[in-house]
Amino acid sequence: MNQPTESKTTAEDTVSEAQAAFDAMSVPQQRAAVFRLQGSRETVEAFAVAFILALLFRAFIAEAFVIPTGSMAPALMGAHKDIFCDQCGQQFPIGASLENRTPALENAVVGGICPNCRHVNSLDLANDPNQQTFSGDRILVSKFAYTLKEPQRWDVIVFKVPVNPKQNYIKRLVGLPGETVSIRHGDIYARPNSETATADQPGDIDGSDFDGTDNIGQIQRKPPEKLLAMSHLVYDSDHQAKALLDASYPSRLQPWQPGQSTAPENSWKVTASPDGLTATAQAEGDQTQWLRYYHRFPTESQWRDAIAGGSLADIDPQSGRLITDFYAYDAYLHVDSDRVYDLKPAPGASLFKRLLGQSRTAGVFKSNYESGGDLAQFRGTVVYGGSNHGSEGIHWVGDLIVTQDIETSGDAKQLHLEIVEAGVRHLCHIDLQTGNATLSLERGSSSAEPQSFKFDGNDNLSPTAQTSIRAGQRHAIRFSNADNQLTLWVDDEVITFETPTTFDFAAIVPPDQNQPQYDGAGNPLDAAPVAIGVSGGSAELHQMLIQRDKYYIAVNNSNDGMLDYDMGRLRRFVGAGSQADEIVRDIQILMGEPTIWSEFPGWEARRTVSFQMDEDQFFPMGDNSPESLDARCWAGNKTRLGMYQSPDEDAYKFADVSYVPRDLLVGKALLVFWPHPWKKPLPFWPNLDRMQRIK
Repeated sequence: MNQPTESKTTAEDTVSEAQAAFDAMSVPQQRAAVFRLQGSRETVEAFAVAFILALLFRAFIAEAFVIPTGSMAPALMGAHKDIFCDQCGQQFPIGASLENRTPALENAVVGGICPNCRHVNSLDLANDPNQQTFSGDRILVSKFAYTLKEPQRWDVIVFKVPVNPKQNYIKRLVGLPGETVSIRHGDIYARPNSETATADQPGDIDGSDFDGTDNIGQIQRKPPEKLLAMSHLVYDSDHQAKALLDASYPSRLQPWQPGQSTAPENSWKVTASPDGLTATAQAEGDQTQWLRYYHRFPTESQWRDAIAGGSLADIDPQSGRLITDFYAYDAYLHVDSDRVYDLKPAPGASLFKRLLGQSRTAGVFKSNYESGGDLAQFRGTVVYGGSNHGSEGIHWVGDLIVTQDIETSGDAKQLHLEIVEAGVRHLCHIDLQTGNATLSLERGSSSAEPQSFKFDGNDNLSPTAQTSIRAGQRHAIRFSNADNQLTLWVDDEVITFETPTTFDFAAIVPPDQNQPQYDGAGNPLDAAPVAIGVSGGSAELHQMLIQRDKYYIAVNNSNDGMLDYDMGRLRRFVGAGSQADEIVRDIQILMGEPTIWSEFPGWEARRTVSFQMDEDQFFPMGDNSPESLDARCWAGNKTRLGMYQSPDEDAYKFADVSYVPRDLLVGKALLVFWPHPWKKPLPFWPNLDRMQRIK
């Protein structure tokens, strides 16, 4: 008889016991057990596969990024505040990235300047959740886009910044491999490197100055959708400030006739209310009735008078100033946070609040802080923006886009659209009986016969196109002069002309003579650069929207600030001891004094800078030119500041160059998939207008 053996627990015993338990089950129970085991294994496998695919997708296909700063504003926004002007109702964003530059909140953004009416808005940080600081746009970037095709000019690209390859930057691509890219008077030019600069103007290419006689190549034109995406608001007649209406502040739209120093009486009649503006005209026979836009807005003292119930009726209705590169996004007003908070907002907001667009805790306000009150409470400590561009632009911008919602009577004969730049009238004439549109370029004083100029092409004096516009109809007509090209849209459709609508502006106005012109009230030119006219019959204007093109500042360092001007030449004119901010204030004052524009030497002191791109080198710049650290001026920052701290000798290999090598390209920005949501009328209210393809 066998002796019983000692009981032991082994893997074989366990399997045997499990098998015995399985064998003891009924057939249905066995099937159920098998299904449960297979389902659990498939679930685990599915999660593993999904995780691996997500990693592969992120590494090779697409990745989400959050925009940290406002260097690409307003197309893409970093930490910012969204404001609805408390006077005219215009919506606009202002930057608030400086609140995130240090862990502790050192500066608080407390106000912003409306780009439409220029009212200084004080923010109600304590009571209006929609005026708190929102985090930047969340965007999706295709990492696969440049595997199939080459990067294109005007693409919005993400790359590892050469001065710190661990950090991602996002900018717009403006310079391509194998070309020398130049910035002049706000525009981009490029020529192949095989085409050398003019022999008597050799210069040193990388950031050199030119005098306008060298070969900087061809102007680089933006496609229509890029032009609109990169534009900035100048004026929208749909947004009228009640305080200005009550104070009888003159409308910016005024009737005008060539050669007349006072406004004609039997012409356009302008009616404005807080709901918007309309203008009507009746033109007899072949007479043309003109309505001009005078770029003008109240000063701070005039705003105070208007809000206090005073009158502004004595302001000259035909006074105008230059349209400049004013950036509403950069017109944020800030103070030391100690003046606003007892307990400062700090990093560490919950995940839910971050999804709502809030990156910091709420903080505790000071008891004497008057939220939304007059900014005078800060006793002169308010700072305008992060650069000299805060309160007003510094550079004249002549490239404009004008949209007009207009309705004509059945007997009206013609519409005339006009944009002036450097005294040159860029015209579009539309025959309301046939729909035929004709373009022309003219220059001349009010007392002389105008001189006409050709467009590109053989004997191309007047490009023509057929449109759907007819008398008795209402249309939204957009007309632009940008990048030495005229473009016409009708109801958002671009009109194709039979011959080129591009031109060589330097052949009309040499670069060293390119400056704003003023020939008195009868011919204000650049002081009133937009006009619309109707011939025969009547017309009613329902809206005029004016935007400006992007203005790229020509710099290769930021030592004197982001200014086009050769500050050494201006100091010799103003005074050797003048500081940059003093010169800037003088320039901003001069922009509003048409009678002395011709005396300003600064027009000739504007620089041209150039940068050479070799093979696999790309030149990006930010849309927000005054506040963008980009390829113009990042080169050498690490060297000058002694910030090389990596043991890897290749870590800062490209830190002293003005380009992005191909190896540092990450991908192409595709869309804003998650902008900040609104906090009212309900929390997490979707911001659908900002969910859009990146152009």
